[in-house]
Amino acid sequence: MPELSFNADPVPATPIGDMKGWRLHIQCERCRRHSVLPLDYMAKQHGTRVRLIDLMLRLRCDGFRGAGKCRGRPRLVTLVKVAIYGKSARKLRQVTVVDTSNPWPRPPLASRSW
Repeated sequence: MPELSFNADPVPATPIGDMKGWRLHIQCERCRRHSVLPLDYMAKQHGTRVRLIDLMLRLRCDGFRGAGKCRGRPRLVTLVKVAIYGKSARKLRQVTVVDTSNPWPRPPLASRSW
């Protein structure tokens, strides 16, 4: 399986089996829970040929909110390339994949017609 070259950014159509050493940092839109999922583990669970976009569409929060589970969608998804040295880890690269906190810039208040 070919791994991504060092300077290539992953795209949504990239199979997760090709992204060794990458992790998903996810923040829930409802409960703001932060989770870290290694893509090596996700490739074992869902298969190596699953595309990154298909995996992100499946993601739901597993935290508790009130009486039941949150089941919220990701608000912020960041791919992080990690180098592990013994018990420590260092971020090599970081790519924001989804950021719904500010989907598009709004025009200034003066130009709005109320």
